[in-house]
Amino acid sequence: MIELIVFDIDGVLTDGSILVNTQGQEMKRVNIKDIDAVYEMKRQGYRIAAVTGEKTEIVQYFRSRFPWDYFMEGQKHKTEALSLLCGELGVSPEHTAYIGDGKYDLDVLRMAGLSVCPADAIPEARILCDVVLHRNGGSGCVWELLSILERFRQDSPLSFFQDCINEHQLTFKSMAADTELMQKTLEISDTAAERLNAGGQIFLCGNGGSAADAQHIAAEFIGRFFKERPALCAEALTVNTSILTAIGNDYGYERVFVRQVEGKAKKGDILIGLSTSGGSKNVRAALQYAKEHGIMTVMMTGQSYPADTEDICDYVLAVPSRSTPRIQEAHIFLGHMIAQYVEHKLFGGNP
Repeated sequence: MIELIVFDIDGVLTDGSILVNTQGQEMKRVNIKDIDAVYEMKRQGYRIAAVTGEKTEIVQYFRSRFPWDYFMEGQKHKTEALSLLCGELGVSPEHTAYIGDGKYDLDVLRMAGLSVCPADAIPEARILCDVVLHRNGGSGCVWELLSILERFRQDSPLSFFQDCINEHQLTFKSMAADTELMQKTLEISDTAAERLNAGGQIFLCGNGGSAADAQHIAAEFIGRFFKERPALCAEALTVNTSILTAIGNDYGYERVFVRQVEGKAKKGDILIGLSTSGGSKNVRAALQYAKEHGIMTVMMTGQSYPADTEDICDYVLAVPSRSTPRIQEAHIFLGHMIAQYVEHKLFGGNP
C-alpha cells in the first residue's frame, strides 16, 4: 500500500518549459488541476514530499505553496535523498510512489515501490516505470496520478487488475534484459524469411490456449501484418477436426501433430511448437520427428521447461515466467515480432 508520494518538480508539476517576462525573470507554467491534486492527496492521508535537483526562486515558491511533509532541493543524488526522507518519515521505499521524468530520476524510480512518469518523460524513464501517465508534465499528470493510486489501495478491487498488469510488465521487462532470447528470436526470423522465400513452410502446434496462439500466428503470415504483399505459407496443425479426431482415435492423442508433420512437412520447413510448460507430449513428439528429418524446430515455452528440450529443438524461446497467462501473452508478442520482421525482410519498408 502506498503511504508516501514523492515528486520531482520540473517536468512533473511544471511542463519543463521556461517563460521569460520583459524584465528577464524566468517563470514556470503550472496546471491548476495539479495544484488541486497535491492538496487532495494530502487530504486523503498520503504523506507528500518533493526531491528536486534545482535550487532557485521558483523552487522556493513550490516549497511554500504546498503542505509538504518533506522538501529537499538541490539534490542530484536522489536515491540518497529518498533513503533519507523515508528514514525521517518512517516509511519503507516499497510503500513509496515516486513520479519523475528525467535522467536524474532513473535510479530513484528503480528504488520506489511504485514508479510513475508523465507521458513526455525521457524514453529511459518510460521503459523503466511501472506506470506511464497519459498526460504530460505540467498538464494535469498529477491529477491523473490520483486515480492510479486508487488501484494500489489494499481494499480496492482495482488492485487485482493492477497486480496482473504488474506481473505482465515484469515478464516483458525481463524479456527486454534477456539478450540471448532476443538473439535467438532474430535468428529464427532471419531463417524463416530465407526458407519462406525459397518455398518453405511454417507449421505450428499447441494445445488449448497455445492452439489458439498457433492459429493466430499462422494467420499473420497467410494474411498480412502491416503491408499488402503475397501470402506466406504457414499452417496451424490444430484446425482440422477430422484429422485430429481420426489420429487421436486410431493412434492416440500424443500423435495428433507428429502424424501431420510426417505427411506435410519436408526438409527446409520450420515447425514451431507452443507449450507453456514445455512438457506437452504431442508437441514434443512432433518436434523430435521434425528435428530428425531436417526440419528446423522451435519451442516457445516458459522458464521451467524440461532439460532435454534442447535435444529436440534447434531453438528454445523460454519466456522468463512461470505464469501460464503471462507466458502465452509473451508467445503472441514473439509470434508478432517474427511475422513483422519476416515481412520487413522479404518486402521492405519500415519494420
